[in-house]
Amino acid sequence: LLIPQYTSLVADQREYPLPQDILSRIKRVEAKLDGTNWLKLDEFDMTEYTDPLYNESDITDHFANEEGEAYYDILRKSIKIYSGTITDVTNGLRVWCNTWPTAITDLSSTTDMSQDPSTTTHGVPREMHEIWARGVIIDWKSSREKPIPLTEQELNYKVDLMEAVNSLKHANLDREVIGRLPDASDRGDDGFEY
Repeated sequence: LLIPQYTSLVADQREYPLPQDILSRIKRVEAKLDGTNWLKLDEFDMTEYTDPLYNESDITDHFANEEGEAYYDILRKSIKIYSGTITDVTNGLRVWCNTWPTAITDLSSTTDMSQDPSTTTHGVPREMHEIWARGVIIDWKSSREKPIPLTEQELNYKVDLMEAVNSLKHANLDREVIGRLPDASDRGDDGFEY
């Protein structure tokens, strides 16, 4: 469900609203701070920064438009950029985030709901089709004047929903996380006294 969302950079503007269709998390933020080349912005927490960040000169004195010196922070429902001077750049801010699937507007359509309608939107993943239909059935049964009892499978809806959502996560199984211990000489006595 990861789709890049683009916003134009505006001269001397630091804060940009998050995309309206954001589902949960930001994966990456990039900006064309030099007007041409994409630069990855690192996450920044202003509460851990001791110098003042009150005005534009405070920010440009401490940050730059170079890798490792440009950052973003999430404030309210927006992204604030800490960098050198910002100039006008059409579609110069790219936020990679999980977004809601495109709303289905034609229930008589024969197009597979999992097909992406465009390069900037996505359909409803196949893993969610059956669980979504089951959710509609549960809502319908519960809305009756005399609610209709749910089946065992319908009662297990939340567990199955989480399984379906989890099946969409971690698509890259090639990634490795390797923990390393310090050299024996750096570990001291490993908690033992001689």
